[in-house]
Amino acid sequence: MRLRGILPVKSKLKLPVMLGLVLLLLVPSLGFASPANDVSSNDDLKRFMVAFKSEKLPAGYEEMVNAAGGELTYEVGEIGVLEAVTDNPLQFIKAMNSEREVMSITPAIEVQLDLPEFEEAGELAEGTNPGVLDPDESIWESGWQWDIEQVTNEGASHEVHSGTHDVVVGVIDTGFDFDHPDLKDNIIGGPDASRTFVPGTEDSWDNQSHGTHVAGTIAGNGRMKGVAPDVGLKSYRVFNTGGAQQAWITAAIIAAADDGVDVINMSLGGTRVVGQWFYTDPETGERVRLGNNQAADVVAYKRAIDYAVKRGVTVVSSAGNSAQDMSNPSKVADWIEGNAGPEYDVRGAAWFVPASIPGVITVSAMGGGFGTEDRLAFYSNYGNGAINLGAPGGDLGPEGYDAADNFKFLVLSTVPTYMDGQSARGKELFGENGYGWKGGTSMAAPQVAGAAAAFISQVYEETGKKPTPRQVQNRLQQTAASVDSSGYSRYYGHGRVDAYQALTR
Repeated sequence: MRLRGILPVKSKLKLPVMLGLVLLLLVPSLGFASPANDVSSNDDLKRFMVAFKSEKLPAGYEEMVNAAGGELTYEVGEIGVLEAVTDNPLQFIKAMNSEREVMSITPAIEVQLDLPEFEEAGELAEGTNPGVLDPDESIWESGWQWDIEQVTNEGASHEVHSGTHDVVVGVIDTGFDFDHPDLKDNIIGGPDASRTFVPGTEDSWDNQSHGTHVAGTIAGNGRMKGVAPDVGLKSYRVFNTGGAQQAWITAAIIAAADDGVDVINMSLGGTRVVGQWFYTDPETGERVRLGNNQAADVVAYKRAIDYAVKRGVTVVSSAGNSAQDMSNPSKVADWIEGNAGPEYDVRGAAWFVPASIPGVITVSAMGGGFGTEDRLAFYSNYGNGAINLGAPGGDLGPEGYDAADNFKFLVLSTVPTYMDGQSARGKELFGENGYGWKGGTSMAAPQVAGAAAAFISQVYEETGKKPTPRQVQNRLQQTAASVDSSGYSRYYGHGRVDAYQALTR
């Protein structure tokens, strides 16, 4: 895959960034601010994804785009997909549609990094939480990590098998704090072995905190513990602070698979249409269709996921935070039209991606902990046939809970040590930067990714062979803890992921 028209800007992105108290969890829907020489900075240009009938780019594809009045900005040659911009959408669409190699075209809709919003918690309530710790005390042993305790059976799975660096989880997200004391020993190859797909950046340092938080849940090993505290990690950065183009994400999937990772975690998503797109020229009123009913952006995701799975990669994704029934997707078509622009209309059903793509383990978010019952988090998507597993994602406590320490029902994990604003509550309670709370299906997916990595590592150590993605998924589903049903649940799929049972049953 190659990025076109972008000159790299040297930056380490290791500067303190004040993003507000982490307990606010207000992750803004900000698009990436591209460098001045990026063609995407021109508001007069429209961005499109193009999928070719072949899973390889045809000969002369760049000349084809140029002749259609477009400019090639990104290509993912391994799956026959490219991105282009144009100042004449009507001409571009008609010209590309006339090419026999083209399958379909869709507007390139930015993927947003969104978390549910929580109100700021009050002062620490004495006697109703694990309490304040000294900097040399273990967070894991203190009882703050209710989510990892649930998934690992109070740490029992760590004693069975905690993973090895022979198994690596690729985290497609905002990047890592590579110097975090609870992560650095598990990051394979350090920052040089990780990658960025964000224009204008050269490295995968975390400039937001989301990716570092996800990494800690998977493989934290220090004051706090992850689900699989000895597996390897690699970062594939596709977000800066909020938005990413889908082409960057699909390219990251391909890169992670080519790098030989065993698990991909994608705590991200968006909504895409399985159906037919139309464009109406605002000046002439002429209406044209964008290829056939196989929308290019969905095709790109399907091909990328299939590419990874065929190479033995288990792919895990968050279900999404819009509290929608994923088994009834037609309701979100209006949202698609609004985000693509008034020139577009669409016919068909909408999918949550990558969550709904075949081959993905899709995870809903649960609340619980501190003596409270399991429950679907208020923001979590759900749906018959759409969810594979549930996992702790956090909320602000059960109905009626109004104590000031309600933040404890969120998920605690690592955050960048160089971001004071993300560590404010953690520093207050634990005496140093580097720990904070978040909530969302983004926090649930890495619980499953960690359990998958631990199981793969155990099988590899015992047999010298790694299980297939299907075998991993089946194992996690068969050993999941029943929550509201002894069978399949529309809220939690096959149940809450249970790393201990996956390793011992």
